[in-house]
Amino acid sequence: MTEGQYSLVGRDAKNLIGAFGEIVAWDNLRKRRGLWAWKIGGWDFFPRGYPHFHDGRLSYLTKKQPDFIENKPIEFDFVGVKCKDFHTVTVDKTETEYVYSGIEGVYLIEVKAGRGQNIRHYMRNPIRAFQPENIRKAKAIGFKVALVVVELLEDWKYQVSYREM
Repeated sequence: MTEGQYSLVGRDAKNLIGAFGEIVAWDNLRKRRGLWAWKIGGWDFFPRGYPHFHDGRLSYLTKKQPDFIENKPIEFDFVGVKCKDFHTVTVDKTETEYVYSGIEGVYLIEVKAGRGQNIRHYMRNPIRAFQPENIRKAKAIGFKVALVVVELLEDWKYQVSYREM
């Protein structure tokens, strides 16, 4: 095993910062916004047990929405639902069913993470995080679109900003 110093600044840390930002965003969405979010995509850095898009039957989606997610534009990290009540039911030892009531919205969520001015510009100009055509398509089939910006500060602190498009 080799030892050495590593930098959490610059291109080498981009994936690590992105993964950290998505975990922070997922936790913030659930605890502060009441949004239950499932990870979209194949890059799986979440620990075992975290919710993923294919983990369960997401019965709150319309027929067109799963197809859009499967062929999704690259900018979306999570699909989520905001509802008054959410709980899980174990169907058998290997399958969990998610039960929702009082659905207030179905979301596609993009997360941006970084430091300083490099990341703050997304909160001033959130449209720059997306391709406008993808927002239009997502909204046309019933999604709400949200942007979560995780700004990394000093000493393991961070600031989370949320904006609906």
